[in-house]
Amino acid sequence: MDNIKWVMDIVTDVVPKVKKYVSYQIHHNHYVNEFKDMQTKLKRRRQDVEQELRTQLKQPRKIAKKEVKAWLKEADQETAEKVAEDLIYKGGPFTYIFSSRELDERTQSLEEGIFKQGEKYTSAGESLVVDTPSIEYWATVFEERQEQLKLRQKDIEAKLETQLMQPGKIASMEVKDWLKKVSQQIPIKVEDLINQGGCSSLSNLRRKIEELKQIFEQGENYTNDSQGLVIDDHSIKGVSQLVDECRGRDDIQDQILEWLKGGECQETLTLLSSKKTKFDILKFQKRIASSLGLELKPEDHENENKPAGLISQRKLDKRTQSLTEGIFKQGEKYTSAGESLVLDTPSIEYWATAFEEKQERLKHQKEDIEEILKTQCMQLGKIARKEVEEWLEKAGQQIGIKVEGLINQGECSSSTNLKKNIEELKQILEEGKEFTNAGVSLVIDDHSIKGVPLLVKECRGRDDIQDQILEWLKGDEVTRIAVSGMGGVGKTTIMKQAHNQLLKESKFNKIIWVKVSRDFDIIVQQKKKFDILKFQKRIASSLELKLEPEDHDNETKLAGLISQKLRQGNSLLILDDVWQQFCLEDVGIPILDGNNGCKVVLTTRLQDVARGMECEVVMVSPLPANEASALFWEKVGSDVFSDGKIKRDIEPFVKKILQKCDGVPLAIVTVAKSMRGKLLPRHWKLALSEFSKFESIIDCLKFSYECLESQCQQCFLYCALYPEDHEILKEELIEYWIEEGLIYKEGKTREAMNWKGHDIVDKLVDNCLLQSVKNIDNQECVSMHDLLREMALEVSQFFVKAGIALEKLPEEDEWRDCLKVSLMRNHIKEIPSSMPSLKCPMLTTLLLSNNNISTIPEALFEHMLGLKILDISHNLELSRLPSSVSKLEKLTTLLLGNCGFLEEVPSLSNLVGLKKLDLSWTSIEELPQGLNMLTNLKYLSLGGRLSETLDEQLQNLSKLQHLLANAYPDAETKYKWETIGIWGKLQKLEKLELGYLDNLNMVFGEVGAIAESAPLPAGTFSSLQYISVIECDKIKMLFSVRWLGYLQKLQTIEVTYCWQMEEIIGSESEEGEKVTLPNLESLRLGSLPQLKSIYNGSLICDSIKKIKIFNCKNIESAFWSGFNPLPNLEYLCLFELQSLKCVFDEESLGLSPLVPPTSFFPLKEIEVLDCHQLKKVFSSGWLLHYFQSLETIKVENCPKMEELISSSAHEEGKVTLPQLQSLKLIELPQLKSIYSSSGVFICDSIQSLIIYKCEKLKRIPLNFHLLDNVQSSHPPSLKKIRVYPKEWWESLAWDHPNAKDNL
Repeated sequence: MDNIKWVMDIVTDVVPKVKKYVSYQIHHNHYVNEFKDMQTKLKRRRQDVEQELRTQLKQPRKIAKKEVKAWLKEADQETAEKVAEDLIYKGGPFTYIFSSRELDERTQSLEEGIFKQGEKYTSAGESLVVDTPSIEYWATVFEERQEQLKLRQKDIEAKLETQLMQPGKIASMEVKDWLKKVSQQIPIKVEDLINQGGCSSLSNLRRKIEELKQIFEQGENYTNDSQGLVIDDHSIKGVSQLVDECRGRDDIQDQILEWLKGGECQETLTLLSSKKTKFDILKFQKRIASSLGLELKPEDHENENKPAGLISQRKLDKRTQSLTEGIFKQGEKYTSAGESLVLDTPSIEYWATAFEEKQERLKHQKEDIEEILKTQCMQLGKIARKEVEEWLEKAGQQIGIKVEGLINQGECSSSTNLKKNIEELKQILEEGKEFTNAGVSLVIDDHSIKGVPLLVKECRGRDDIQDQILEWLKGDEVTRIAVSGMGGVGKTTIMKQAHNQLLKESKFNKIIWVKVSRDFDIIVQQKKKFDILKFQKRIASSLELKLEPEDHDNETKLAGLISQKLRQGNSLLILDDVWQQFCLEDVGIPILDGNNGCKVVLTTRLQDVARGMECEVVMVSPLPANEASALFWEKVGSDVFSDGKIKRDIEPFVKKILQKCDGVPLAIVTVAKSMRGKLLPRHWKLALSEFSKFESIIDCLKFSYECLESQCQQCFLYCALYPEDHEILKEELIEYWIEEGLIYKEGKTREAMNWKGHDIVDKLVDNCLLQSVKNIDNQECVSMHDLLREMALEVSQFFVKAGIALEKLPEEDEWRDCLKVSLMRNHIKEIPSSMPSLKCPMLTTLLLSNNNISTIPEALFEHMLGLKILDISHNLELSRLPSSVSKLEKLTTLLLGNCGFLEEVPSLSNLVGLKKLDLSWTSIEELPQGLNMLTNLKYLSLGGRLSETLDEQLQNLSKLQHLLANAYPDAETKYKWETIGIWGKLQKLEKLELGYLDNLNMVFGEVGAIAESAPLPAGTFSSLQYISVIECDKIKMLFSVRWLGYLQKLQTIEVTYCWQMEEIIGSESEEGEKVTLPNLESLRLGSLPQLKSIYNGSLICDSIKKIKIFNCKNIESAFWSGFNPLPNLEYLCLFELQSLKCVFDEESLGLSPLVPPTSFFPLKEIEVLDCHQLKKVFSSGWLLHYFQSLETIKVENCPKMEELISSSAHEEGKVTLPQLQSLKLIELPQLKSIYSSSGVFICDSIQSLIIYKCEKLKRIPLNFHLLDNVQSSHPPSLKKIRVYPKEWWESLAWDHPNAKDNL
């Protein structure tokens, strides 16, 4: 019974389970069958698509679409039997529940996904194929990929080269491997891949394209700014650091070294960590995360483990973010409906035009860079940077390529050639932008010389001091010297003379002069401190160190680099006018050790500074009485010094005046210059009465100031508004003087005031109150001795904190009662909105230029109602001007130029006294309200993004003298003048400058506009002297001939970079009438590729003195028919005139050899460069009879030039140029003669002869004097001969056998 019960229990238990299992099995089989049915349907559809594809592929040159092939592959995978087997797992009923659900989902997915997708491939008319790309197509793609890879290789190599300049770094292995792979792919020629049948060639090309694509994408990682390409070079341990001597710490240092070398260090660290003071790991992690640019979540800040993972994942996160925000987001637009992903294939003509346009732009960019380089190389001791030379060479090669040479194969290959060269041109243009930026130096110090001689005046009575300094510098005992003494005593002069003397000797490899002054003062917690970092950058620049971006703010790193550089030789560093002591070791200046290191000399007024910097001090005392007297008599002038009676009469006064000068050379010279021409004793007695009141050197300098006329005094004081030792541009200074009313006189022209300003500058320089200097761009400047500046500030009511690195405005109390305030060239970023309106009722001038100001409070100017001059120019971040400016009713000058982000200017309607307004290079789109009410405006500069006509705004500005209208090259600027009549209102206009106005067709209006409108009033343009037009792309002529009657005062015309310009003066008939420009003195035309003539008729310009024409490819003659400027022409420069055949010929000049010259032309200088069709300069020797004033002839890079001066039947066999001083013939490969094969060239004033790469020239026909009819002698004036190559010089034939030996 028990057994039966047991069996029944089992049956009772098992049977339901079996039933349930069977139920599950039946249910599951249903889903299996559904899935297999779907597989079968998909298989049939796949077969249908394959059949249709095979049919369509029978068409010639067809291949399957990529999407069709992908669908077939996926369908093949889904219909495979193993898929079903994988899903039907026989593991028990509960497994079937899961499998059944999955089968159902999979079946539904197949039906709605791939099965439905395949439906369109079976519909009628659906194309499953595309045209097979030609071999030419794949060849083009391959070459484009190669070119892209080449550019990326260049970028990465340049970046690697920069990073390798860091000491102790080598290239990482993966970068080396990548560059190796690139170097293997670049040389592959497309012809080598196309060497089999079509299929094999296609396969080769596509495979290689894929390889190039992978390498290119791999290289993308190395182009990221944050990606380092170098690793530490473990073959060296590190870079030594400069450090002061450490006394009394030997035991501590020995203990540290013992621990570091031994094995007890870990035990010591463990012991330290057990104490209460522990290393804060979390804080350290936060510092590292901050350095890496990581932003930690709030919950991460207290978790020591989390930042570690975040730091290690930084690179991966950055890459993911880059993909998300970059290419992934970019691809979104390509999936939107209606977005076209294709465009028409450009024709060969399109690419040819694009190539020539890019070539033209590169040519102009090259000219600009060459002009800048030429100017900067005029500085002594400067040569072009290597990268600039390389860029010019590359640009020259590209400019020389002819488009016809690229179109010499089939269409595909020609397009490829053109596109490749266009990309190269684009890259070179982009590289060239750096060299045209303002302030960028294209030159470096010439290391073939150790330094540049400094301009220095004679230094009396200082021989013993200079000998002492030189003795110490040449010896080994003294390494630091301080030349100390009161201001004006001659410290700088002594060191300039020592500097120049040491240049002639071999003691030092390099001598560096740095003017320190107050340039390196910074305010830290209301205390002055020496700016070590700024000083390091100045030294690094002098040493031409190339710094990584991260090095610029790292004092320790800079110190190591400077030290490393200075230890490479024996250097001398001269620091002029030091006011604060600082640690030389902190800067990185190593003490001279043997033949390596640096000696330092500094000049300072402060002995505390000298002693604090551990220098041997040389005291410079005032001049002794005899030397002071000799210096005074020398400077007072020969009219006083040479007349014995006058000298005796005034000598007693001189002695007493010299006592007050106290032997200070600056005071002696300045006072002497102020007394020049004073010959009567009463003049000197009066001067002495003034001197008797003086108590200091500053008082003596005041005497020289007080001897000036009132106008010169005010102009002199104005210079003190600039930073100490600043190089002040003469033109800028004179503009300020004019706007201040210092040289203003009613009725005077602006040109007359400008010349008056130059006269005042010359007077101040002549009186030793200013020094004439040139800046890095070779521009004329003046500077002011710091003692004279100190005196000027004492005399004036000026508040000046210029160029001292201020970061905020000074307190109001400091400048409340001042007349003029200068805060220019500081670091002021913003003026807080909380700052109240400054109450400065006496303030007339406020200079805030060259700061970083971004915001100005609305009420700042409310209580400056006496303000006349407000200069806020060169504050790039400033976006709006406060409304309180509108209340400055006495304002005469408002300067906002180069505030690049400035968009808003308040109404100017109340500023009726305004005379000068500068809005150039701002982002203003609409002219300020009330501009047309500024009836006293004389100077208006507009520019940036204006988009309106000017007629209404200009019609009331009848006093306007100077109008500038410029636009950003990329701006859609539309401003212009709609009516001719506007010019009748501007009768006082003297100067008109227009630039980058793409909408302008003609300067003054269309041809015929005058006839259609009412006649212009008498006096229109009666003052206009100067017209300049730059890069106005649509303009075809400067003005119509009808305007000439109004332009009789015109003196200067400059037209450059106007691509459509065809003629300067437009005629209205085939043969223009005879017209004149009687006062035209200067003509400059450049980069006018369509220019055909100046004027089609006869143009008389008898006053013209200077002509420069460059890059005008259609110009065939320097002097057009009817245009003869020679009566007064002094300078002629012809540059890049590709069609020019001859410069001077009798036909164009209207001269005949049969008529003897009755007058001579005053031409002094002629320059001819890069005229590739030019074969001669003078068509015959007899023409030179008209050019007896010629002083300089320069001919360069004219590849077809055969002779400088042609000979004719009327020749005498010799020509004479009695005034010729310089003859330069450079790179004239076809030049065979200077003047005929046997003629003589007489030029007895010749000083310089330069002949370079003229290797077909076999004879130099210079006239050599015969001594005793046997011995020859070169012209006595000849000082310099430079020739190349030497072998050519040796092979020259000479008329006299010993002629060469006498040169």
